[in-house]
Amino acid sequence: MTEQAEESERGRYLAVRTGPHSMVIYRATGLCETCADCGCGDQQEPIDLSPGGIAKLMASAKINPLQMLGMAKAGKNGG
Repeated sequence: MTEQAEESERGRYLAVRTGPHSMVIYRATGLCETCADCGCGDQQEPIDLSPGGIAKLMASAKINPLQMLGMAKAGKNGG
């Protein structure tokens, strides 16, 4: 019953709380095999987990939260 997990990204991460309900995750990928703190790697766009950042992500992906709730509810009720 155990599945082999596939690694989607390997990197160095820094989570910074920016408010009571907000967080930004800074990340670098493409690290060398032997270090985690040397500064190697490519800086990626930060992930903004604040309410405003999540709204921007959803808008850019054209995700309708009400539609998502409806889909989740339909899945719970078996269709």
